[in-house]
Amino acid sequence: MQKLAIDKFINFLQNPPNHFLLEKLKKEEFWQNWFLKNNSKLQCTALKLLSSSNEDDKLIASDFTSLFLSDVDYVKAPPFASFYLDENKEIYSDNSDKVKQIFAQNNFFSFFNEEPADSLINELLFISFLIKKQDDITLQKFLKEEFFIWFNMWSFDVINKAKTHFYKALTMLMQDFFNQLNTKF
Repeated sequence: MQKLAIDKFINFLQNPPNHFLLEKLKKEEFWQNWFLKNNSKLQCTALKLLSSSNEDDKLIASDFTSLFLSDVDYVKAPPFASFYLDENKEIYSDNSDKVKQIFAQNNFFSFFNEEPADSLINELLFISFLIKKQDDITLQKFLKEEFFIWFNMWSFDVINKAKTHFYKALTMLMQDFFNQLNTKF
C-alpha cells in the first residue's frame, strides 16, 4: 500500500490530472475511499479538501505550472532538494551528485536521468524502491539525512503558495504519509 501511495503522488507531481481523470476520481470517490486512512487531523483536512473540491483541470494545470515549472515572478515550489539546500538555489548542485551516489551505492538506476537525482520524483522513486526491497535501515537513513531536510520546506511552500485545494491537499497527504512512515522507525 505504501508503494501505491507513492506511485499516486508521483503521478500527480509529474503531470496535473486532466478532465477525464478528475471525473474518474470523483465518480469512484477516490479521495473518500483513500486506502491509507489513519484519521490524523492532517489527513482528514486533506481528504476533505480533495473530496469537496470542484476545481477544473485548467486551474489545476495552471497551479502545477506556477508551483513546479515556471511563473511570471518565480517558480513557487521547485521540486528539487538542491533548490532548498544550495546557497545559490541551483538545482544541479553537489547535493544532486551526492544523491546520485546514494542511488548507485544501492543499485538503484530506475530514476529519471533528465532531472537532477535529487528531484522530488527521483527521491520518491528511490523511497518506493527501498520500501519494496524492505530495506528499512537504508530507508530510515535516507529519510533522515536527505529527504526530510528539504521536504518539509518544499511542503510549506506548496501549502502556502498553491492556488488550488488539489495541490495543497496532495501535499498534506504526502506530509501525513511520511509522518506515518517516520513513526515506524
